[in-house]
Amino acid sequence: MAPYDLLLASLGACTAITLKMYTARKGWPLASLDVELRFNVVGEEKMIEPVLRIHGLDDEQKARLADIAERTPVTLALKSGLPITTRLDHSKIDDHERSRLRLRHDN
Repeated sequence: MAPYDLLLASLGACTAITLKMYTARKGWPLASLDVELRFNVVGEEKMIEPVLRIHGLDDEQKARLADIAERTPVTLALKSGLPITTRLDHSKIDDHERSRLRLRHDN
């Protein structure tokens, strides 16, 4: 799996979870939801194009979900150009820790 695939998976999962939670809270009869993400490169510009396929809802409800999809936590982080700062940690690690990816989210 390529790095951009993981990024798209994160965005897709966040979108699907957010929209399913919203429809459940509203009591809407969502039959199915498919989130497809396309990563496009045109010249030097990179773009992510989400495509939603929603079944079981009326056009107004679908439009509301499309609006919400524009404001999921991962969508907003990507759109804001979230700053990324790499730092070095000079502490020693043991063999067990060498073999795993460490993800940390601090509040």
